[in-house]
Amino acid sequence: MKPQRHAEGSAVLRAAALASLMAVMLLAGVGRTSAQTPAPVTSGQPVAAAPVLIESALEGVPPDTERMESYSHGRYALSIFASLWSIAVLAIIVASGLGSGLERWFERFTRRPNLLVALYATGLTLLTWLASLPLTAYTGFMREKAYGFANQSFGAWLGDQGKELLVGLLLQALFVVILFVAIRRLGRLWWVAGSALGIAFLVLVLMIGPVFIAPLFNKFVPLRDADLRDRILKMAHQQGIPADEVFEVDASRQSEHGNAYVAGLLGTQRIVIYDTLLKRFTPRELEFVMGHEMGHYVLRHIWKAVAFLSVVLLAGFYLVDRVSRRVIASKPGLGIAGLARPASLPLIFLVFEVFTLLTTPAINTFNRTLERQADTFGLEATQDPLAAASAFIKFGRDDLGEYHVNPWVEKLLYSHPSLGSRIEGAQSYAQSTGQRAGGSGAAVGSGPGPETQR
Repeated sequence: MKPQRHAEGSAVLRAAALASLMAVMLLAGVGRTSAQTPAPVTSGQPVAAAPVLIESALEGVPPDTERMESYSHGRYALSIFASLWSIAVLAIIVASGLGSGLERWFERFTRRPNLLVALYATGLTLLTWLASLPLTAYTGFMREKAYGFANQSFGAWLGDQGKELLVGLLLQALFVVILFVAIRRLGRLWWVAGSALGIAFLVLVLMIGPVFIAPLFNKFVPLRDADLRDRILKMAHQQGIPADEVFEVDASRQSEHGNAYVAGLLGTQRIVIYDTLLKRFTPRELEFVMGHEMGHYVLRHIWKAVAFLSVVLLAGFYLVDRVSRRVIASKPGLGIAGLARPASLPLIFLVFEVFTLLTTPAINTFNRTLERQADTFGLEATQDPLAAASAFIKFGRDDLGEYHVNPWVEKLLYSHPSLGSRIEGAQSYAQSTGQRAGGSGAAVGSGPGPETQR
């Protein structure tokens, strides 16, 4: 359910970065929502034993607090800076001749093409990871700590970064080796195979992520709340989702941010709720959140995203081929003997990084469309607009997401609709159906119960 998360430094292969970004967006689901209190719930603050619904959620969009604006605006700037920093680091590696020097150094150990490519990809990943580590540490740890979200020590945080790096090294080495086989054997048509390979890796990550990668970072256990589990599974079965278990994950080990998702493909589907969300959301709010996530599955958003990205990746790899060949031919001083040589990898990544930056607004627009559809699905599945609006308000309040976002910022940077527009969507749905507080947890027109508050 997280809408406006932006990619920061990562060890994940850049050649599939575009596809991976969309996968993360979709897996994140319903997206962060809006809020009305000034500070997030942190690990040091007491959390109410019984979460309550915000009864006034349908009465309007709350104002943004200064703290929300500070946190959100900082994230916007850091997101853009992180992209530009990645481009700058790669440009320096290419222009300085460091990329070609790295190839000559690895040639001391082997001349076997595939092994040389794997070693080069590993070395390049480590180099760029180290170059981005200070920025990643600031955005992912120090700043999160300052705003009361991060619960880990720096050592624990760095350990998770190390795990992510190892997973990225393994996937990237495999991806790049196959990619360079295609470049050597297919010549000027390699970009077609490269696009297909990017999509294949996206599907692979979506399939193995929930059951093999995610457990490396957190512990997943069956949902302890049996009543909530039965309610969610009943909804899932009504929507044709083949699920027999709901999992809760100890996300609070890392952060106080909340989320929930339905992830997996081809038999690896999992319904997952963060323990942070269980502490702060009522069963009705959680049902809407899961209804939204189930909407992604039922409406086949993952496969629609794969189809959309197939076109984007095809264009991206074609551009990489044309631009890279022209640069190599016109700049012999770079020391890149040809596109099939490992030293071309930083240039390939650089062109693709620029392409990703330029196409991100279009990808975000596509993703926001899917998110709106999932919101509508969740509303129709639960018939509970009050719970939806209350959930969105809590997302903003607890995660410091802005309700009122500059339209241009939303168009350029947001992968999900703004929280304010999503609250208004729930309000419009309530008006169109004549509801005030209807849904699975309360009858229309009922007075404040144990799940409501003003």
